[in-house]
Amino acid sequence: MIATYPHHRVRGLAPWRPQKATLAVISQIQAVLAEYEDHLPLTCRQIFYRLVGAHGFAKTEDDYKRLLEILNRARRSGQIAFEAIRDDGTTANLPGGFTDQADFWATCLEAAEEYRRDRLDGQPHWIEVWVEAAGMVPQIARVVHLYGVGVYSSGGFDSLSAKWEAAQRIVARPQPTLVLHIGDYDPSGVSIFDSAEADVTQLVADQAEDPGAVTFQRVAVTPEQIARYGLPEAPPKARDRRGDWTGGTVQAEALPPAVLAREVKEALRARLNLSTLRDLMEIEARDRDALLGSFPSF
Repeated sequence: MIATYPHHRVRGLAPWRPQKATLAVISQIQAVLAEYEDHLPLTCRQIFYRLVGAHGFAKTEDDYKRLLEILNRARRSGQIAFEAIRDDGTTANLPGGFTDQADFWATCLEAAEEYRRDRLDGQPHWIEVWVEAAGMVPQIARVVHLYGVGVYSSGGFDSLSAKWEAAQRIVARPQPTLVLHIGDYDPSGVSIFDSAEADVTQLVADQAEDPGAVTFQRVAVTPEQIARYGLPEAPPKARDRRGDWTGGTVQAEALPPAVLAREVKEALRARLNLSTLRDLMEIEARDRDALLGSFPSF
């Protein structure tokens, strides 16, 4: 049963008959989602910037808030799929388990079909990608997992626990780690990244024998990308007084998803030994065939 509520704030799945102007915005949102179907889910900010760039949507915080309400009502009313949009949700830790022995063996077979080697084995660096916006992690993971690279949400890297965990990962690895960062070009985003870089580097140096055990590089957003793609800029927020910032600011979501995916892919390929990767993937394919060929019937 679909519930309706007399008050402005809706709950559950709620029917909605928007006005003509709002229907036009919903149609534009649907066009954006169709355009970037291969990169779903999108964040609300990414949809906002695409509407601004391609459909003449006004670029103010009030208009962004209006868009959030439209997205809320459109998803609840079934006009936009829930799974097409990513907003920060819950964190779960589940115990797991199997329904019976057949379920266990089916899971083993599925794991064999998905068998992969450590694709960073033999590379000059172990690579991590840090993304400031947690909602963008699935998009970036879709690009980098092919290369055996993990993605971490770095928005919480002002947490000492998060920085300590990163340092422990890095110290435990046999090769140096390269961290590629995706974040907003603004005082807050740059300050958080610079602080995390300095602290993690020192935490690693205090434990590792190799002084070059970790390096950091920014993949997006950069001043060069802002100029090359004509990204929309905004003045720094008045309350953000970190550093001597000059010029405008640009959020990472201002890069269209396809463009960001290309930038990340090119950055990775430039830093990997692609011949080593191809050789490893051939070994991986032979291993997978051997596993599936010897799998017991059940």
